[in-house]
Amino acid sequence: MRKISLQILILIIIIGCSPKIKSITEYKKNEDKLSKNRIAEFDKNGNKFLERNFGNQRSNRIVRIEYKNGKKIKETNCDYFQKQDTCVIRQFSVYEYKPKENLKIQTMYEADSAVRFIRKFHKKGNLEVIKTSTWEMFPTKDPDPEKAMKLTDSVFYDSKGREIKRLHYNEDFEKPWIEKYKYSNKGYKKEISGTRMDNTRFYNYSEFDKMTQKKEIDFEFKDTTNYKYEFKYY
Repeated sequence: MRKISLQILILIIIIGCSPKIKSITEYKKNEDKLSKNRIAEFDKNGNKFLERNFGNQRSNRIVRIEYKNGKKIKETNCDYFQKQDTCVIRQFSVYEYKPKENLKIQTMYEADSAVRFIRKFHKKGNLEVIKTSTWEMFPTKDPDPEKAMKLTDSVFYDSKGREIKRLHYNEDFEKPWIEKYKYSNKGYKKEISGTRMDNTRFYNYSEFDKMTQKKEIDFEFKDTTNYKYEFKYY
Protein backbone atom coordinates (compact mmCIF):
# COMPACT_ATOMS: atom_id res chain seq x y z
CA MET A 1 0.00 0.00 0.00
CA ARG A 2 2.84 2.42 0.88
CA LYS A 3 4.55 1.62 -2.44
CA ILE A 4 1.37 2.37 -4.41
CA SER A 5 0.80 5.62 -2.47
CA LEU A 6 4.39 6.70 -3.16
CA GLN A 7 3.98 5.99 -6.89
CA ILE A 8 0.81 8.10 -7.00
CA LEU A 9 2.51 10.95 -5.11
CA ILE A 10 5.50 10.95 -7.47
CA LEU A 11 3.29 10.97 -10.56
CA ILE A 12 1.13 13.78 -9.16
CA ILE A 13 4.24 15.90 -8.55
CA ILE A 14 5.48 15.15 -12.08
CA ILE A 15 2.14 16.05 -13.70
CA GLY A 16 1.77 19.17 -11.57
CA CYS A 17 5.25 20.49 -12.40
CA SER A 18 5.28 19.66 -16.12
CA PRO A 19 2.23 20.85 -18.08
CA LYS A 20 3.65 19.88 -21.49
CA ILE A 21 3.16 16.14 -21.58
CA LYS A 22 4.25 14.49 -24.82
CA SER A 23 2.83 11.03 -24.18
CA ILE A 24 1.31 8.80 -21.52
CA THR A 25 1.82 5.05 -21.79
CA GLU A 26 -0.37 2.70 -19.81
CA TYR A 27 0.90 -0.73 -18.77
CA LYS A 28 -1.28 -3.49 -17.39
CA LYS A 29 0.07 -5.52 -14.51
CA ASN A 30 -0.12 -9.29 -14.87
CA GLU A 31 1.52 -10.95 -11.90
CA ASP A 32 5.18 -9.85 -12.19
CA LYS A 33 4.93 -8.73 -15.81
CA LEU A 34 3.92 -5.46 -17.43
CA SER A 35 2.26 -5.38 -20.84
CA LYS A 36 1.65 -2.24 -22.89
CA ASN A 37 -2.09 -1.53 -22.90
CA ARG A 38 -2.55 1.99 -24.28
CA ILE A 39 -0.63 5.07 -25.35
CA ALA A 40 -1.83 8.65 -25.84
CA GLU A 41 0.20 11.39 -27.51
CA PHE A 42 -0.26 15.15 -27.11
CA ASP A 43 0.96 18.21 -28.97
CA LYS A 44 2.66 21.14 -27.22
CA ASN A 45 -0.72 22.80 -26.69
CA GLY A 46 -1.99 19.82 -24.71
CA ASN A 47 -4.26 18.50 -27.48
CA LYS A 48 -4.45 14.72 -27.70
CA PHE A 49 -3.83 13.76 -31.32
CA LEU A 50 -3.37 9.99 -30.99
CA GLU A 51 -4.66 7.20 -28.79
CA ARG A 52 -3.60 3.64 -29.55
CA ASN A 53 -4.63 0.43 -27.82
CA PHE A 54 -2.64 -2.79 -27.49
CA GLY A 55 -3.20 -6.31 -26.24
CA ASN A 56 -5.64 -7.83 -28.72
CA GLN A 57 -3.92 -10.46 -30.84
CA ARG A 58 -6.14 -9.82 -33.87
CA SER A 59 -6.55 -6.05 -34.06
CA ASN A 60 -6.35 -2.91 -31.90
CA ARG A 61 -8.17 0.40 -32.18
CA ILE A 62 -6.27 3.58 -33.10
CA VAL A 63 -7.85 7.03 -32.86
CA ARG A 64 -6.22 9.97 -34.67
CA ILE A 65 -7.34 13.56 -34.10
CA GLU A 66 -6.54 16.61 -36.22
CA TYR A 67 -6.71 20.24 -35.09
CA LYS A 68 -6.75 23.66 -36.68
CA ASN A 69 -6.32 26.82 -34.62
CA GLY A 70 -6.70 24.73 -31.48
CA LYS A 71 -10.03 23.20 -32.52
CA LYS A 72 -10.72 19.60 -33.42
CA ILE A 73 -11.53 19.31 -37.12
CA LYS A 74 -11.31 15.55 -37.75
CA GLU A 75 -11.27 12.32 -35.77
CA THR A 76 -10.56 8.95 -37.41
CA ASN A 77 -11.09 5.52 -35.86
CA CYS A 78 -9.33 2.55 -37.42
CA ASP A 79 -8.47 -1.02 -36.42
CA TYR A 80 -4.80 -1.92 -36.80
CA PHE A 81 -4.06 -5.48 -37.92
CA GLN A 82 -0.45 -6.21 -37.03
CA LYS A 83 -0.14 -9.31 -39.22
CA GLN A 84 -1.08 -7.32 -42.33
CA ASP A 85 0.51 -4.11 -41.02
CA THR A 86 -2.55 -2.09 -42.01
CA CYS A 87 -5.16 0.03 -40.27
CA VAL A 88 -8.73 -0.36 -41.53
CA ILE A 89 -10.87 2.76 -41.13
CA ARG A 90 -14.15 2.11 -39.31
CA GLN A 91 -15.58 5.61 -38.87
CA PHE A 92 -14.42 9.20 -39.07
CA SER A 93 -15.92 12.49 -37.90
CA VAL A 94 -15.55 15.96 -39.41
CA TYR A 95 -16.16 19.08 -37.29
CA GLU A 96 -17.41 22.46 -38.44
CA TYR A 97 -17.63 25.64 -36.36
CA LYS A 98 -19.89 28.68 -36.65
CA PRO A 99 -18.67 31.10 -33.94
CA LYS A 100 -21.33 33.75 -34.56
CA GLU A 101 -24.01 31.16 -33.78
CA ASN A 102 -22.07 29.45 -30.96
CA LEU A 103 -22.49 26.31 -33.04
CA LYS A 104 -20.34 23.20 -33.49
CA ILE A 105 -21.39 20.54 -36.00
CA GLN A 106 -20.09 16.98 -35.98
CA THR A 107 -20.77 14.71 -38.96
CA MET A 108 -19.81 11.07 -38.50
CA TYR A 109 -19.17 8.94 -41.58
CA GLU A 110 -18.70 5.25 -42.18
CA ALA A 111 -15.60 4.03 -44.01
CA ASP A 112 -17.46 4.30 -47.35
CA SER A 113 -18.41 7.95 -46.54
CA ALA A 114 -22.05 7.10 -45.76
CA VAL A 115 -23.36 9.43 -43.03
CA ARG A 116 -24.10 7.82 -39.67
CA PHE A 117 -25.24 10.98 -37.86
CA ILE A 118 -25.10 14.77 -37.83
CA ARG A 119 -24.85 16.32 -34.38
CA LYS A 120 -25.20 20.04 -33.64
CA PHE A 121 -23.90 21.56 -30.39
CA HIS A 122 -25.25 24.97 -29.41
CA LYS A 123 -24.05 26.44 -26.14
CA LYS A 124 -25.17 29.66 -24.53
CA GLY A 125 -24.24 30.45 -20.97
CA ASN A 126 -24.64 27.38 -18.77
CA LEU A 127 -26.97 25.58 -21.17
CA GLU A 128 -25.92 23.43 -24.11
CA VAL A 129 -28.46 21.96 -26.52
CA ILE A 130 -27.27 18.99 -28.60
CA LYS A 131 -29.46 17.97 -31.53
CA THR A 132 -28.73 14.75 -33.37
CA SER A 133 -30.14 13.48 -36.65
CA THR A 134 -29.13 9.85 -36.96
CA TRP A 135 -29.34 7.15 -39.59
CA GLU A 136 -27.64 4.75 -37.18
CA MET A 137 -29.25 1.56 -38.51
CA PHE A 138 -28.95 2.53 -42.17
CA PRO A 139 -26.07 4.98 -42.84
CA THR A 140 -26.65 6.85 -46.06
CA LYS A 141 -24.75 8.90 -48.63
CA ASP A 142 -27.89 10.96 -49.20
CA PRO A 143 -28.95 12.00 -45.68
CA ASP A 144 -32.62 12.98 -45.65
CA PRO A 145 -33.63 14.79 -42.41
CA GLU A 146 -37.16 13.44 -42.79
CA LYS A 147 -35.88 9.86 -42.53
CA ALA A 148 -33.57 10.46 -39.59
CA MET A 149 -34.25 9.65 -35.97
CA LYS A 150 -34.21 12.88 -33.93
CA LEU A 151 -32.52 13.04 -30.53
CA THR A 152 -32.08 16.12 -28.33
CA ASP A 153 -29.99 16.52 -25.18
CA SER A 154 -30.25 19.57 -22.94
CA VAL A 155 -27.16 19.84 -20.76
CA PHE A 156 -26.87 22.20 -17.78
CA TYR A 157 -23.51 23.23 -16.28
CA ASP A 158 -22.51 24.82 -12.98
CA SER A 159 -20.22 27.84 -12.62
CA LYS A 160 -17.16 25.55 -12.82
CA GLY A 161 -18.24 24.10 -16.15
CA ARG A 162 -19.27 20.75 -14.65
CA GLU A 163 -22.33 18.97 -15.95
CA ILE A 164 -25.11 18.97 -13.33
CA LYS A 165 -28.14 17.84 -15.33
CA ARG A 166 -28.86 16.27 -18.70
CA LEU A 167 -32.27 15.72 -20.29
CA HIS A 168 -32.39 13.10 -23.06
CA TYR A 169 -35.26 13.55 -25.50
CA ASN A 170 -36.24 10.93 -28.08
CA GLU A 171 -39.01 11.63 -30.57
CA ASP A 172 -40.40 8.15 -29.95
CA PHE A 173 -41.08 8.86 -26.26
CA GLU A 174 -43.25 11.44 -24.54
CA LYS A 175 -40.94 12.19 -21.61
CA PRO A 176 -37.15 12.51 -21.39
CA TRP A 177 -34.90 10.43 -19.24
CA ILE A 178 -32.72 12.41 -16.87
CA GLU A 179 -29.20 12.36 -15.49
CA LYS A 180 -28.34 14.47 -12.43
CA TYR A 181 -24.89 15.04 -10.93
CA LYS A 182 -23.87 16.27 -7.48
CA TYR A 183 -20.22 16.98 -6.71
CA SER A 184 -18.09 16.97 -3.57
CA ASN A 185 -14.37 17.02 -2.85
CA LYS A 186 -14.33 13.22 -2.69
CA GLY A 187 -16.27 12.46 -5.86
CA TYR A 188 -19.68 12.83 -7.45
CA LYS A 189 -23.12 11.24 -7.36
CA LYS A 190 -24.91 10.30 -10.59
CA GLU A 191 -28.66 9.78 -10.53
CA ILE A 192 -30.56 8.34 -13.52
CA SER A 193 -34.35 8.54 -13.69
CA GLY A 194 -37.07 8.06 -16.29
CA THR A 195 -35.81 4.67 -17.49
CA ARG A 196 -36.51 1.06 -16.61
CA MET A 197 -33.15 0.91 -14.87
CA ASP A 198 -33.24 4.01 -12.66
CA ASN A 199 -30.32 4.08 -10.25
CA THR A 200 -28.01 6.24 -8.19
CA ARG A 201 -24.25 5.70 -8.03
CA PHE A 202 -21.36 7.43 -6.29
CA TYR A 203 -17.95 7.70 -7.94
CA ASN A 204 -14.86 8.45 -5.86
CA TYR A 205 -12.15 10.68 -7.31
CA SER A 206 -8.69 9.19 -7.53
CA GLU A 207 -5.69 11.50 -7.20
CA PHE A 208 -5.22 11.15 -10.96
CA ASP A 209 -8.81 12.27 -11.55
CA LYS A 210 -8.14 15.44 -9.55
CA MET A 211 -4.97 16.17 -11.51
CA THR A 212 -6.55 15.59 -14.92
CA GLN A 213 -9.36 17.97 -13.99
CA LYS A 214 -6.89 20.61 -12.82
CA LYS A 215 -4.58 20.29 -15.83
CA GLU A 216 -7.38 19.49 -18.32
CA ILE A 217 -5.59 16.37 -19.55
CA ASP A 218 -7.70 14.36 -21.99
CA PHE A 219 -6.81 10.96 -20.57
CA GLU A 220 -8.70 8.51 -18.37
CA PHE A 221 -6.46 6.95 -15.74
CA LYS A 222 -7.26 3.57 -14.21
CA ASP A 223 -6.43 2.26 -10.77
CA THR A 224 -2.72 1.99 -9.97
CA THR A 225 -3.24 -1.42 -8.39
CA ASN A 226 -3.59 -2.99 -11.82
CA TYR A 227 -2.00 -0.36 -14.06
CA LYS A 228 1.25 1.59 -14.24
CA TYR A 229 1.94 4.80 -16.19
CA GLU A 230 4.97 6.19 -17.98
CA PHE A 231 5.25 9.87 -18.94
CA LYS A 232 7.33 11.59 -21.59
CA TYR A 233 7.68 15.36 -21.95
CA TYR A 234 8.58 18.04 -24.44
